[in-house]
Amino acid sequence: MAPRYQFLAQAKRDFGFLSALGFSIESESEGTYVSFKDGFCVSYLSKDISLSVAYYDMELEIVFKRGRIAASYIFLDHNLHGNASGWAGVMFPVEKLAPVIEDAARDIEAHYEPVLRGDPSVWQKIEKLVSAPTEHGPHLP
Repeated sequence: MAPRYQFLAQAKRDFGFLSALGFSIESESEGTYVSFKDGFCVSYLSKDISLSVAYYDMELEIVFKRGRIAASYIFLDHNLHGNASGWAGVMFPVEKLAPVIEDAARDIEAHYEPVLRGDPSVWQKIEKLVSAPTEHGPHLP
């Protein structure tokens, strides 16, 4: 039997600051973690922005969305904040996941308020970054 992880509860606790910014939980789910493909997802919604925190296939994906524009936390971290998180990727084994969720939530709370509030100038910059041509096409979260 797999150990009982509490990552959904932790993510909801660590991202609790979102409620003060007008976000509410839109949906949540947590698996059994019997397989490495299993995990959790919690989605938040405000008037203008959605934010999802999901962990499946050992990948932690935090995605911000405003209208048709979507950008992942690691993309914004690398392109707006000079990789302040230190993340090289989004793959984390369950044994190392808890502090990563906590660190990401703290960083987002401290540095991403304009993104979370839907600041038009910030989202214009994000749209340009996301849609900028690369050798592989536009960035997708």
